[in-house]
Amino acid sequence: MMLTDQDIVCFAANHWSDIWRNRHQIMTRLARHNRVLFVEPPPVLRHLQAVARNSSQPYRGPHLASPVDNLWVYRPPLYAPLAGRRPLADLTFYLRRRALRRALRQLRMRHPILWIFQYDLNEMIGHLDEKLVVYHAVDEYSAYYPSNPDQDREAWRAQVRRREADVIRHADLVFVTSPALYESKRALHPNIYLVPNGVDYELFSRPSAPGILPPDLADVPAPRLCYSGVINEKMDLALLLALARSHPHWHFVFVGPVALRNGLEQLRELQRLSNTHFLGRKPVEQLPNYMHASHVCLIPYRRIEWTRNISPLKLYEYLATGVPIVSTAIPAVQEFSQMVWVASTPEEFAQAIDQALAANTPERNRRQQELAREHTWDRRVETISAIVAEHLAAPRTPHPTDLRPGKPAKAK
Repeated sequence: MMLTDQDIVCFAANHWSDIWRNRHQIMTRLARHNRVLFVEPPPVLRHLQAVARNSSQPYRGPHLASPVDNLWVYRPPLYAPLAGRRPLADLTFYLRRRALRRALRQLRMRHPILWIFQYDLNEMIGHLDEKLVVYHAVDEYSAYYPSNPDQDREAWRAQVRRREADVIRHADLVFVTSPALYESKRALHPNIYLVPNGVDYELFSRPSAPGILPPDLADVPAPRLCYSGVINEKMDLALLLALARSHPHWHFVFVGPVALRNGLEQLRELQRLSNTHFLGRKPVEQLPNYMHASHVCLIPYRRIEWTRNISPLKLYEYLATGVPIVSTAIPAVQEFSQMVWVASTPEEFAQAIDQALAANTPERNRRQQELAREHTWDRRVETISAIVAEHLAAPRTPHPTDLRPGKPAKAK
């Protein structure tokens, strides 16, 4: 069952032009039968100068664009950044709210579904005459690292947990993407649903130019071992260093941006090796070309709280290519252990890569792709749609709405 004829306001934690994540995949599919406003995160006052300087499309006022039929991307105004203290915080919130309401009137969106993809994107709850509030948790956010390295991490984590619990309390239903997230949050709300991430199978199951290497891989010898995704604190850089040094004939290809704040020295050591190749971020439609040009795909994650709670997009995308996969022993890959080589130590990981290289046959790869067909985004969004439709049909209880003090609730 697919949700139809709804207006959806999605509060995304990333820009539309960033690496595609599950919110991009979900919202583009919902836009086939609904109208979606994809709201990018507002600027932060202390980062405002850098935002203005680095933006590829400098702007002052709110900006609307429509990259997909029935989907509009809304960029909040620079003149109304997030500010930490009152009265400035109240003023900039008022300006953001007024600008967003104007955009909704321009698009003739009324009584939308609010779809919130991170615990700190909740400020509009109760202010847009919404009919339903959905909170969609894709990570254990308290396992992230604070943006301020001087901030006490435990105090920051406790604050994140409190803020997320408040958002969950104000939501009508909650989606989570992993069993660990479900177990940790199920006591916070009666309507929590586990829906893992998925894959755009048609995109990832074949390269756009079969048999042709991407230009920046043309001089990279075989065997090529591919990692696709953001390079951040999830990565086991010590593991990758040990593998690259002990196997100089293997060539490690990294496709994605660097967003690392800790462990930079290890990263620099890895980048200095002759058999590592950092190619930077690529548009989502080009990613399959790099995966299919590789001989093994890697999930070299540390086993930490962050990775215990994730449902990696790259796992499903790798599965769809048919290219053999080697991963560290994170919970998300256990379900696919019949197709994924799982290792716990550098020695085991090296042995697994050797085994995966030897097993790279058309028949095995076809079976891997058949497994991926069971986990498409189309199926995931149908599941999500049925749950949302069921809640829309049920009577809605009044909300405490806005989490900020002094804002009265509106009964729906």
